[in-house]
Amino acid sequence: MLIWPDCIPCILRMSLEVARLAIEDEEGVRRFTEEILKLRPLKGEDWGVTSPEVIRDVWIILQHISGEADPLKGIKEEQNRRALELLPQVKEQILRSRDPLEEAVKFAIAGNSIDAMIKAREATEGMCEILQGHAVDPVELGRFRERLERARTIVYLGDNCGEIVLDRLLIETIRDRYDLDVIFVTRTLPVLNDATLQDAISVGMEEVAQVAENGIPEPFPGTVLQKASPQVRTLMEGADLIISKGGGNYDSLTEEERLKGKVTFLFQAKCYPYCSLHRLPLGGLIVYNY
Repeated sequence: MLIWPDCIPCILRMSLEVARLAIEDEEGVRRFTEEILKLRPLKGEDWGVTSPEVIRDVWIILQHISGEADPLKGIKEEQNRRALELLPQVKEQILRSRDPLEEAVKFAIAGNSIDAMIKAREATEGMCEILQGHAVDPVELGRFRERLERARTIVYLGDNCGEIVLDRLLIETIRDRYDLDVIFVTRTLPVLNDATLQDAISVGMEEVAQVAENGIPEPFPGTVLQKASPQVRTLMEGADLIISKGGGNYDSLTEEERLKGKVTFLFQAKCYPYCSLHRLPLGGLIVYNY
């Protein structure tokens, strides 16, 4: 999905929030702001790009001004720690539910809500509010089940730290019900709070799946086949099913025509474009079989 007008203020707001976490002095934040405002897409001069492409360029500027290769490293570790505190409670709720697979899918999508939470209890309550307030499309969920029944190999594209703990539970739930192999793919280079290989290993992902980096040699918060390593490209092209998490992966992979027919996107409707395209209210839980 190429950027919409709505993406410009959204990226600017997110960029400023991240800059205040990563850059210590106000002069540095001003310099960062001046530099990103020179980017053509953020001036409305280039609509032929995806949001992950714009965010990559913003992130490179942030790295340069902050002097840090991974400015949000500490925050990512904290997000994973908080999510791991939730793990036993969420697992119990999934196992007690009427439909454990549906419940695990909903939790995996709602996982982004951990980002802004401080305490494990608050995070649980926040996610439960999302789960109680939004359902997943039963038709799309049914198609996802059909894909799982036919699949033997799944490539699972991760997104944020914290969220990946809920991904781990979804993978566990899937593997308890279907005879298949799962390869969990992370970013290679740090960008935003997206999970890297080490982040995935730190939450025990290797216990439920093979874990691999995407091999993309730039801080890119999405997935593009041409940029991925030959090994990951081969895995994705040969997989029976690709489960894609988050908006960045959605934005970039919906531009990949050759993957049509085997990608299931799981993400939250966090903005007007997603709500409009999928006819959901803000915060809705999206299961979309591409």
